[in-house]
Amino acid sequence: MTRFKFLSFTALVATFLAQQVLAETEFAISIISDSHGNCRAGEVFNQQFRQVANTYVHSLSIGGSSPLTWMHPTKRFVSPLGVENRGSTGEELKLPRKLVKTTTPFFPDWLLTSFAKNPSAKKITIINLGTNAQDVAKLPSEVASMVKTVFQQNSDCAWISPPHNINWTDKKMDTYYSAVQQGIDLVGIGGPSGKKCLLINSHQFGLYPKLPKGRTVDGIHYCWHPELLKVAEEYAKKISAVIKINFGLPPNSLDQCADCAKEN
Repeated sequence: MTRFKFLSFTALVATFLAQQVLAETEFAISIISDSHGNCRAGEVFNQQFRQVANTYVHSLSIGGSSPLTWMHPTKRFVSPLGVENRGSTGEELKLPRKLVKTTTPFFPDWLLTSFAKNPSAKKITIINLGTNAQDVAKLPSEVASMVKTVFQQNSDCAWISPPHNINWTDKKMDTYYSAVQQGIDLVGIGGPSGKKCLLINSHQFGLYPKLPKGRTVDGIHYCWHPELLKVAEEYAKKISAVIKINFGLPPNSLDQCADCAKEN
């Protein structure tokens, strides 16, 4: 009888430990962005990835930031428009998010700290930068430096191209997209998946509506105006779905992207 009780207790312990292993964080997702992440799109990215089982999401959006400000070894860019969020599967994102004065961290240090909590998880870094790049000729090397940093952390990489806007010409938007692509190509394959950094052409998933400019419409940000917020929400849902498909994350009930093709 005593032996039976001991075996039963041992089985219970083994079951508990197995459940703990299953409950460990499977995916660690770090998201960095310029001011495009401060509004509805940033909220939706956090919400979408927090609905993936066993996932930890850490995001930092800093208005005015660029690949250079994140990668500069000594100069730290300070912005009044920063918002940082951390959360695991099932945790609600507290809204509204408060923008605060934020010093842009050195990207390698930030990424190391971001992933430190979940070292054994599959890591995915999502970058939404480029709009604020001052010298497009230097953008490829700046992008390459960031992608190399991501791969050095044994993380997969997704880069969301600068969103469509009505302040730039089509030629300028194409030039910035090409510069990001060149930077990714300079690095080549890497990360756990052995792929190039996934470049997502954001224009495929949302275009800036033709609205008269005013207090809630500045021509570049998907904020404030109801129509812009709607576009941002759909845009972020579809891009989230593309990232999940490409890196093997399970879908969730909010995925709405019947037209999302797998990109390589």
